[in-house]
Amino acid sequence: MSEESAVELPGLRFLESLGYTELSAAEVNAQRESLERVVLKDTLVNALVRINAIGRATALSVYNELAGLDDNEAWFKRLRGQYSKMVPGESTSKTIRILDFERPQNNTWGVTRQFYVRAGGRVIEADLVVFVNGIPLVVIEAKDITVGVGKGIAQIRRYEQDVEALFAPNAFNIATTGATLRYGATGSPSQYWFDWPESTIPGEPFARTQAMERGFTELLTPARLLDLIAHFIVFERDATGQKVIKKICRYQQLRAVNKMVERVIEGEHRKGLIWHTQGSGKSLTMVFATLKLKFHRGIEHPQLKNPNILVITDRNDLDAQISSTFAACGLPNPRHARSSAELRALIDQKSPGRVITSTIFKLDGDDPRLQGATLKARQDAAARLAAPDSSNWIVLVDECHRTQEALLGAYLRATFPEAFFFGFTGTPVKKNDKDTYANFGAPGEGYLDKYGIDEAVRDGATVEVRYTARLPEWHLDDAALDAAFEQDFAHEDDATRRRLKERGAQRSDLARLPARIAQIAADIWQHFRAHIHPDGYKAQIVTVDRKAVAEHKKALDAVIAAWYVAEQGLSESEARLRATGHSAAIYSANANDRGEVLEDEDLRGVVRFQLSEAEQKDAIKRFRDPDDPLSFLIVCDKLLTGFDAPVEQAMYLDKPLRDHNLLQAITRTNRRYGDKPYGLIVDYFGVSKNLQDALSAYRADDVKNALRPESGLHDELRDAHREVMAMIDPGVRSNALHAIRALGSLDRYYDFCQRAKTFIALYAALMPDPVVIPYAPDFKLVGAMIPVGKIEWEHEEPDLDFAHYSAKIRQMLANHVEVTGIRELCTLRPLSAPRFWTDFNDPDAEDSRDLHTAAVRKTAELKKIIAEKLAENAERYASFSERLKELIAQFQLGLFDDADKLDALESVARDLQAEDAAHQSSRLSERAFGIWSILKTTVADDADAHPDDASPTEGQADAPPTEGQTESTSYAEAYADGTTHAQRLTALETLAEDIAALYQSDELATIRWQEKGSVRHELRKRVRHMLLRHDVPRWEELPEKIETFALKHFAKS
Repeated sequence: MSEESAVELPGLRFLESLGYTELSAAEVNAQRESLERVVLKDTLVNALVRINAIGRATALSVYNELAGLDDNEAWFKRLRGQYSKMVPGESTSKTIRILDFERPQNNTWGVTRQFYVRAGGRVIEADLVVFVNGIPLVVIEAKDITVGVGKGIAQIRRYEQDVEALFAPNAFNIATTGATLRYGATGSPSQYWFDWPESTIPGEPFARTQAMERGFTELLTPARLLDLIAHFIVFERDATGQKVIKKICRYQQLRAVNKMVERVIEGEHRKGLIWHTQGSGKSLTMVFATLKLKFHRGIEHPQLKNPNILVITDRNDLDAQISSTFAACGLPNPRHARSSAELRALIDQKSPGRVITSTIFKLDGDDPRLQGATLKARQDAAARLAAPDSSNWIVLVDECHRTQEALLGAYLRATFPEAFFFGFTGTPVKKNDKDTYANFGAPGEGYLDKYGIDEAVRDGATVEVRYTARLPEWHLDDAALDAAFEQDFAHEDDATRRRLKERGAQRSDLARLPARIAQIAADIWQHFRAHIHPDGYKAQIVTVDRKAVAEHKKALDAVIAAWYVAEQGLSESEARLRATGHSAAIYSANANDRGEVLEDEDLRGVVRFQLSEAEQKDAIKRFRDPDDPLSFLIVCDKLLTGFDAPVEQAMYLDKPLRDHNLLQAITRTNRRYGDKPYGLIVDYFGVSKNLQDALSAYRADDVKNALRPESGLHDELRDAHREVMAMIDPGVRSNALHAIRALGSLDRYYDFCQRAKTFIALYAALMPDPVVIPYAPDFKLVGAMIPVGKIEWEHEEPDLDFAHYSAKIRQMLANHVEVTGIRELCTLRPLSAPRFWTDFNDPDAEDSRDLHTAAVRKTAELKKIIAEKLAENAERYASFSERLKELIAQFQLGLFDDADKLDALESVARDLQAEDAAHQSSRLSERAFGIWSILKTTVADDADAHPDDASPTEGQADAPPTEGQTESTSYAEAYADGTTHAQRLTALETLAEDIAALYQSDELATIRWQEKGSVRHELRKRVRHMLLRHDVPRWEELPEKIETFALKHFAKS
């Protein structure tokens, strides 16, 4: 079955079952002023009148304003009701609602298929488009299951670049094969398109087994689509404010937020505990929660009338992160309390609807009244801590398990005795932590919502974290500690060693030993260059304290400088300068540092590498930039929680972390970034020797896959190798071409591709581990089969540079396809290349395999050539596209042998060559001929409508007249004279020349005319008049087709 019958039409029918009305192409196009306009005018105007009780003239004015918007964020503000306009008869501006969130049925829900949009000379065809009140909010690309959902994502990504108008009002997009579905926000890279694997709609049984039906139900049910638009899409700005990233929620974020809203409405249990594992978007969940709790569009309930929201963290860096996230996501007027006094003043205000962010330490009880002389006085003062109308407060507490210490939790609850409390955590709550469950969990509930480590990895929200231990001789575990201590401090007297032991300094002093750190630094640089740097990732180095940070920085600089001298021949001074820029030491300053410098030699290093706050911010910014050479951040406490740098893959751990601190730290590496296979913890301290003990405070199920040994990849590689090699006939493994051909069917080819992808990814992840050596020959075979299969089975040009592969294996595969001749085999040539034609009559073709190879290559070459020509002039080359598709279908049915395939393909190629040269036998220029080829399609169709007219005799060229041939002055005159079909074609010659002259005119088609809407409109109007004057059939559709051609061939810069 085709994509249309297998995916597109079933998707359309299912959307109808959800409440959408199918809109025919005629219905849609009747409401569009041109193919460049995407909003359905009449539908929107009618909806505006109906929803807002305004006149049609006002609604038309709103339509005109919206139709001119080209910014997605500006569209969204208006979709959410942030739009007002002066209306006749009213003294103040009126809020204009484009969507009715309160009454979903009051909106107009439509869906159309094969929606054509034009921009910049390109016309795209979207498979399905969802319209709400005439606005295209969701674009859906349907792909055959054999092609894969990734092709659909890539196609939408191309549409976003080529036809921006369609995506200006867009909410999000969907790609589906029926069996799989992915959705992503406008502009999202492919790695941020996700599945929706769970039911989050109350009462929905979620028994549907097909991903498309599940996804459409969860994303496009009318009430859900409105909810997503209203509360679950944000525009986040980077630190500069220049780059904007649109983000849409994932299913667990929506699930948690809606549970919180339900809890507030229900009112009985005024708390809830949410564990969403680090890296899965917990901060964004808090943003979505605040949006919905504050605005709750479509929900009317007294508990949500206009609540105040306080977001509490326990660290300044987390407070800054949450505050900046809220501000970056456009949350209206969040207030960041910078002092206890400011926080208290904000709390004591009586105006509702405020959003405040703060650390819990600003609720420190620092109130003189609490220091009263009597218990009664202090009790009275504590009672007066309560915020005005505290029942109207909703408190969101980040990392809530850390906020119950000392009196902090008591002060918080004394301030908000009747508030709702929702506690968030990025790590599981410890099994013996009864306070957190009691303070934030409803009785007997545990977590209100849970999204654990395994779920996040399964869904692709995070990557798994692996660990490996290196330099075990330097590990500082308990078993080796005493022996190492006696050895390394043997030169000290007994009293000194006793004092060292008594002050518990063994580990930190040993960890800072220069000889130990020098070896670790050398190993880090070697490992980083071999495993991390080739694919563009970066790393943190975690040490025991500030002195160790400085020692690691000094040692790493020395190692890198020595490498530059030895490997790249730099001078020592230049090498030192270059080495310094590869790392930055990030730690807090101490007020006593400067005074102690002369007394403590170690502190001299601390001060030497110390960065100011501004310098630290700059270093972090550079670290996040994949193109900046700063590759290491060396830390002891900072950046182990709340720090988000997706480019970080590795953490070199030289500190005894455990429990919460260990879980927080390792997840710095679990963010998705490009093709990052996993995060890696490289253990130099010995933490991983007893991982079970380090995480013993948690339930085993909660942390069972928090850290997995890197050595486990060895077994996975072995299994993946076995799976892929089982598909390759042993008798043909010496030749990639024969091996790919022996797969025998398209289904087996796609199965092979999936297995090959897994095998190649694991091989790349382990490179340059010696364990891969035995697999190398089979890896090269499998890697070479991929591009050969692209031509053999998909008839498409392969990526012979392996650009989407890991850099660690890219060169190896590129070299292999070169030396084996595969590059030559898979290189596609244009018609103009002399070697293009040798395949048809190759004297060196020795057997059927050579003929088959030639036929495969010719099919792929012609497919590429015709696709390129279609982009230049669709009308002129459409018949060639159809002709090749029919041939390929017949090839797949086995109706041709390879010799006959080559004959048929040569016929197509010769005719294509003749079509390219056709203008040379006419007196038309090449560009005028292109216009004539568009016009002639109308004559051909019109001739079908007049069967009594004479037709060209067999062998008569369907081309314009040669020089000197008599021509008719107009198409209308040709008809009036009863002339033949060929003469009617001749009559269009002058018209084609006139249209070409129009677009060449410097007076009418001015410089950069293609970028000026008013000029393009005028040119289209003149073309339309010329067509009408010549009485050309189908004149109404030709101006846009001619303009599409002109944009490519007559553009002026």
